[in-house]
Amino acid sequence: MANLNTGYVSTNRGIIKIFQIIAGFVMCSLLCANWYGGRSCFGEGRLGYSSGLNFVILIINLVLFVLNLLNLAVWKLERIYSVVATILFAIASGLLIWYMISRENYHSTLVITTILLFVQTLLFLWDTKILQGEAAN
Repeated sequence: MANLNTGYVSTNRGIIKIFQIIAGFVMCSLLCANWYGGRSCFGEGRLGYSSGLNFVILIINLVLFVLNLLNLAVWKLERIYSVVATILFAIASGLLIWYMISRENYHSTLVITTILLFVQTLLFLWDTKILQGEAAN
């Protein structure tokens, strides 16, 4: 049985992971707030990409958080995951901005979600820097 690594939550990586999980739950609730047969959550391509990406990343973040708490860190996998997630969230931010401009829809939920997507991009970038040894943990 693995030892519980409670010190993980006080490291920069642990705090980043907690912020990523909270932001993920907030984005899920904002993107799926008006459930019209799934259209608001996974309907339109740009919204669907952002929502689907967020949902998958949220699940992966929860699993990685638990693995790190159990002292079962997989740093190489997490490094690749962080780089890929940084790129995918940057794309999602751009797609949501494009969606808002093309539809002239600047609803507060979309604006907040776009800001959170950008924040997620920065959090994953910071996590990547830590995993590559370029920033302190």
